[in-house]
Amino acid sequence: MQSRGETLLQRNGVRMGFVQEHSIRVLCLDIDGTLYPKRMLTVRMICSAFPSLMLGLRFNAVRQKYRLEQEEQDTKPATREGLLNRQANLMLEQFGKRVTEKSTLHMRHRIDTQFYDAWQRTFRTIKPYAHMREALMMAKREGLQIVVFSDFPVAQKLQALGIADLVDVALSSECSGYLKPSVKAFSYLLDYVDASPNEVLYVGDSYTKDCQGAKRAGMHSALITSSRKGYSDADLVISSWKELISLVF
Repeated sequence: MQSRGETLLQRNGVRMGFVQEHSIRVLCLDIDGTLYPKRMLTVRMICSAFPSLMLGLRFNAVRQKYRLEQEEQDTKPATREGLLNRQANLMLEQFGKRVTEKSTLHMRHRIDTQFYDAWQRTFRTIKPYAHMREALMMAKREGLQIVVFSDFPVAQKLQALGIADLVDVALSSECSGYLKPSVKAFSYLLDYVDASPNEVLYVGDSYTKDCQGAKRAGMHSALITSSRKGYSDADLVISSWKELISLVF
């Protein structure tokens, strides 16, 4: 793992960034907590606890349960439609409700209204991390394909962050029927990138979902965090986009 504070790699006396050293062709990015501060996400998640606090609490529990069960039970069909139905049925189980076609559709509507629809409105005001756009512009100058990959729908986040013009591909893992860190979710991502897994650098703020998921899929990974713990599955551990620029390019 690259140590914090080490700014450039060396080869034959020539200073090289991570992109050149590892022949990276694709820069893949998580969105929430990676392209903008996690505190902005936290505020929006708190707001989504209304009008039903119980629905909000159980939705978070269901997403965690989904991540665990998806490794042992396939989503059928392996599409966003399949994921939304499975997610709604898990919610019904949490509430002790019988799963029927009607109850599934009703729960999906409740989830759409309280979470997905509300988030699309509030995310219009998110503000990016400092130096993030600068890093993406450098990536474009290096000829890298830029891909974003989020567990939730991308919606208008890229426009709000001012980077829609720099992103080549925008994907939600939900469309694969699976959530990060599932290998199936990352395999879906790889179908859209113009490179082999070892030519992809994945940047995220979650060690388990982003870094470990990317590494299991054969990618390189970079973790954005203020923590100083050890992260063996992260090739780079950085605290800011400014530091990422110094290490990667």
